Amino acid sequence: MTIMTESKTYLPEEEVAGRFAELVTALEASSGTTPQLVIDGQSIELTPRMAEVLLQVADAMGRGRAVTVAPQDQRLTTQEAADMLGISRPTLVRMLEAGEIPFEKVRRHRRLFLTDVLEFRERQRRAANEALSDMVADAQAMGDYDQDPAEVRQVLQELRTQE
Repeated sequence: MTIMTESKTYLPEEEVAGRFAELVTALEASSGTTPQLVIDGQSIELTPRMAEVLLQVADAMGRGRAVTVAPQDQRLTTQEAADMLGISRPTLVRMLEAGEIPFEKVRRHRRLFLTDVLEFRERQRRAANEALSDMVADAQAMGDYDQDPAEVRQVLQELRTQE
C-alpha cells in the first residue's frame, strides 16, 4: 500500500460512528500492553505515540468531527494560518512582517510552513501558561487566596449598592 503525503480532511460517517467508539474503548484498554494494528492478517505493533494519535482521531470522529491529516512540510496561506491561530489575517501579516513567524514570499503571496505555525502556537501557549503561573504566584504571595470568597462577594455587593 502506497501512501501519498498530501493534506486531506476525513469526514466522519454516521454508519461507522459506533466503530470509532469501539476503537477508542479498545485503545484505552490497551494501556500497559502493546497495541497492534492488523491489516490483511499482518500485525503491526503501535508505539505509545501512534496509539495516542489513533485514539485522538477515533475519538474526534466518533464525536462527529472531521479530522485533517497534513504533512509537516505543508505550506499554508496567511488566511489558513490565521484561522489555525485564531487571529485575523491582518494581525498575522503584521506578526510576519515583525519576524515573529518565518514565511516565504511566492510572488506577492506569503506562505508559511505548518511546522512554523505549530511551533509559534506552542511558544504562545507556553508564554501564556508562564504568565498565568506568575500571576498566581504573585496573588499567593500577596495573600489574595487567603480571603474568604463569601466575604469578598459581600464587600463587593456593599460597594455596588453605595454607588
